[in-house]
Amino acid sequence: MNEPRVNILMVDDEPANLIALEATLEGLGQNLVHARSGTEALRQVLDHDFAVILLDIQMAGLSGIETAAAIRERERSRHIPIIFLTGMDKTQETMFQGYSAGAVDYLVKPIQTDVLLAKVGVFIELAQARQKLHAEIEERTKTGVEISMLNQALADKNRELEQRTAELQDTVQELERYSYSISHDMRAPLRAMKGYSDVLIEEASETLSEEHQKFLHKISSASQRLDRLIEDVLSYSLLSRSKFKLKAVDADALIREIIEQYPGFQPPEVEIVIDGQLPVVWANEATLTQCISNLIGNAIKFVPKDKKPRIVLRADVHGKDATIWVQDNGIGIAPADLDRIFGIFVKVHAVESYAGTGIGLSIVRRAAEKMGGQVGVESTLGEGSRFWVKLKMP
Repeated sequence: MNEPRVNILMVDDEPANLIALEATLEGLGQNLVHARSGTEALRQVLDHDFAVILLDIQMAGLSGIETAAAIRERERSRHIPIIFLTGMDKTQETMFQGYSAGAVDYLVKPIQTDVLLAKVGVFIELAQARQKLHAEIEERTKTGVEISMLNQALADKNRELEQRTAELQDTVQELERYSYSISHDMRAPLRAMKGYSDVLIEEASETLSEEHQKFLHKISSASQRLDRLIEDVLSYSLLSRSKFKLKAVDADALIREIIEQYPGFQPPEVEIVIDGQLPVVWANEATLTQCISNLIGNAIKFVPKDKKPRIVLRADVHGKDATIWVQDNGIGIAPADLDRIFGIFVKVHAVESYAGTGIGLSIVRRAAEKMGGQVGVESTLGEGSRFWVKLKMP
């Protein structure tokens, strides 16, 4: 990086002396400024900053001593170093006058070139150091101001984001409450539809044609399917809104209890195997029950009609993470569907082939997330699937 150029003021009422000084100093590569009188020198220091002033003592008009005193009286030029150049012998009186006027040094003519260059070089270095320091201070001040402005803008954005987040949370909570209320209220007429259609099927079947009986069965089946859908929506909504504490849950004992208590999980229609001891996990017991029962229910459901469902549950432990696997021998999942099956209302197969609401796996994912965990699946089409739930261990 090149050093900044500085100004050097040369003051002498003899043009030949100025030419000689310039010839001596031009090799320093700085800005050399001429002044042929004390008055001209004062005008220069009003408009420019100088690293050093070389000032002849004996000049017509304002003398060097008077010029130096005037320079020292002005705020801008008060600290500029002044080197007096004199053709007289240095006496105690002239030295006292010069130093009193603000001189830092005396050089007697004829001036020794190496001495002059050495002294001026020192003041050039000092001036350059001051310039760099001022530039750094300005840059840091500018950077500080910019950082302050950016911090203020960031704080404003954060406040705006917090406000929008709060508004969004209020909206989501209101929508969830509305959804829960609507879903809950819809179940009563649906159950009435199913109840009345079942009564007609049972009590009036002899007076109804076969076609009319099929219609009633369809009404009953459709109302039951819609009731299950609403029930799943309520479960999903309740799970989203619920706040619960986590605790150490014995996954092995809990899952064995689930298998024993759910009628659809019993042999000989279904074979469920727990491979090894399942670990204790950090969870909510009711939420983990909901999660595992949905996975087992899906594993049983999505099996070809001519095949007995076989489900294997096991666990892997890595550090403080426990992964519970639910493996089936079902129809499997196509690669294109693996990333979307956990979405709400996503159904890969037609209802006529495999009944379901399309919410079960959404409930599993939300349940795992509420417990600080994750879910995923590995599958090969036609060969079955392996769903997993990863939870922390206490």
